[in-house]
Amino acid sequence: MKYITNCLTLVLFVFTLNCEMKPVDDFYGLSPEETGQLFAGLITNQSLVDNRQGTVIDPLARLEWSKCTHGQVYRQEFNDCLGASAGTIFNPNDPARAGAKQVAYCDSQTHACNSLSSPMVLQNFSVYVVNGFSELYAACESKGAGWRVPTPIEMQRLVIPGRAATLAFFPSTQEDDYWTAWSNFEDLPGETAFAISFDRQSYGTERKIIKTQRNFVRCVKSI
Repeated sequence: MKYITNCLTLVLFVFTLNCEMKPVDDFYGLSPEETGQLFAGLITNQSLVDNRQGTVIDPLARLEWSKCTHGQVYRQEFNDCLGASAGTIFNPNDPARAGAKQVAYCDSQTHACNSLSSPMVLQNFSVYVVNGFSELYAACESKGAGWRVPTPIEMQRLVIPGRAATLAFFPSTQEDDYWTAWSNFEDLPGETAFAISFDRQSYGTERKIIKTQRNFVRCVKSI
């Protein structure tokens, strides 16, 4: 009986030890778990090359990414995205956004801003009954020849290694949704399109968002 009592006491002690609440530290925006994942993420993302000229190259996928979110301004001397002097109209000195601008997929909740064949890719002309204008398309087109909105598949290459690794290559990434170029093919009326979450709580989650809603975008081009 004494043996059984001692065993039960030991089990209870181990259980209590494992269930002890530990404080959650947050160092420079990264939790201890994310800090630990940073090195693993960098190894996973070892194919990425930061050319320190405002873009990050993915030679395996033959892609060139904008280092900064649309609206942010690259500073070569610091290799960051803090060159914009203005933030939002509500807060002209918004250090969190660093000038990042949100845009709508389309000004119409229809298939006006995308092709009708699968995948339903973002475009700048209408093949539908309703005409539409895409701020999203215009945002990347304004960067110059070849720049476009990434597909969901291309965006997933950035999120797979983890949030810490993404921040290492893409500073000032917003904790919010980033548009992709594909309309939701399951949505017959064409009201929604795909976006990828960069929020720390739902990082990498694919979302289906109303096209007239404004979100961030990171432009890309093929090389």
